[in-house]
Amino acid sequence: MGEDTQKTTTGVANPALNKTITKLATGIGDLYKPGGTSYVAPSSTTTGAWNSSLAAAGNPAYAGGIAGALESYGNRAAGGELGINDPLYAAQRARLTDDVMTATNTAFNSSGLFGSDQNQQAAARGLAEGLGGLDLAQRTESYGRQAEAANMLPQLLAGGQLPSSYAASVGASMDADAAAKANGQMDYLARLSSIINGTAGAAGTTTSTTTKQDPLRLLLSAAIAGTSAL
Repeated sequence: MGEDTQKTTTGVANPALNKTITKLATGIGDLYKPGGTSYVAPSSTTTGAWNSSLAAAGNPAYAGGIAGALESYGNRAAGGELGINDPLYAAQRARLTDDVMTATNTAFNSSGLFGSDQNQQAAARGLAEGLGGLDLAQRTESYGRQAEAANMLPQLLAGGQLPSSYAASVGASMDADAAAKANGQMDYLARLSSIINGTAGAAGTTTSTTTKQDPLRLLLSAAIAGTSAL
């Protein structure tokens, strides 16, 4: 007297489900292998592509070409290789000078006036006429070539960074592969554990029994006990 008993049942009392879960747990146990890993190594095609990309990124011909172009265009953008400082134009100018002087001197040499004042004046006049217009055209063209060189520099700079960008991309893939290999065993165990944890909640039923005292019955019991004592 004075006690109430309560039973609480949780879960699903399903024998068929419990049997299935038991088989599943047994299968998971059979899958487990000490030292097992979920890591899958990259194929030879993948590793071959990595190596080829790294080799291409480190090609010295490309690096040398970009470096040479940067130096040449940088010099031109800064004002070098323009006008008479342009090696090609300097050579062209020298040939024209030689042609004018040769033709003039030959003519005066034939008349016996080679080295005379008339010879020098004719040579100077021929050079002024031949080089004046050519220098003017070259100067105008030089401004355009200088602007073109300045516009090329950012593109060449970006082109010079491509090899390192390719190498960084390949390196990131290699790092990811190394991390997967290092964490393969932990990932393997985590996958098995997740299956077990997901089925543990439905593995069976739980029954609990709770006994508690009824306050009214306790008071009545005390009163009866007091009366008997009198």
